[in-house]
Amino acid sequence: MPILNKKNINNSLSIGIWHIVESKENLLETYIDRGFDVNKVIDTKSELRLKQWLAIRLLLHEFYQEAKISYNGFGKPFLSNKVEISISHAGDFAVIALNTSKKCGIDIEKISSKVERIKYKFLNVQELEIAKTLEELTLFWCAKEALYKLYGDKELIFNEQLFVSYKNEPKTIKGRIKTSATDEQHELIAEKIDDYLLVYTI
Repeated sequence: MPILNKKNINNSLSIGIWHIVESKENLLETYIDRGFDVNKVIDTKSELRLKQWLAIRLLLHEFYQEAKISYNGFGKPFLSNKVEISISHAGDFAVIALNTSKKCGIDIEKISSKVERIKYKFLNVQELEIAKTLEELTLFWCAKEALYKLYGDKELIFNEQLFVSYKNEPKTIKGRIKTSATDEQHELIAEKIDDYLLVYTI
């Protein structure tokens, strides 16, 4: 099985991680074998995008066989069974967070130099003082992406409305979403998988 990990974080939150090692053809075959409609497969010229799309749905099937994914006007996914879901994929990894009691957010990113080039777009002055290495920058990016996905109602300004901090131990992260309409506090967990960082709200 290609599933790297499938675990319950607490009584309401579950995380699924799929390491995509299959070919496009093998994923499509598995997709059809699980009873999905091949006519509803995403139309894309990118083989990687197709594999990620298929892996997300096959991963969800491991948790809920009858649940269907739809999207709201802001692109936030939701499930037919009312369980909250968040989705992310990067390279050969596809991940989902599922929460039966509240909204959730998840993000996975490869640690790379691209985050250095955009750090001023998503970090405020205080965060720039903390996040120095590529791994720290990627951690902050993933955490803010997870918060953004949890919120899911409108566009947010990453360096003005999303805030991230941690003390000494980056695995437990404090997140904040502050807009004119809301001021929310959230905790997040970070995990390193090979040269990727995975961050999700709890």
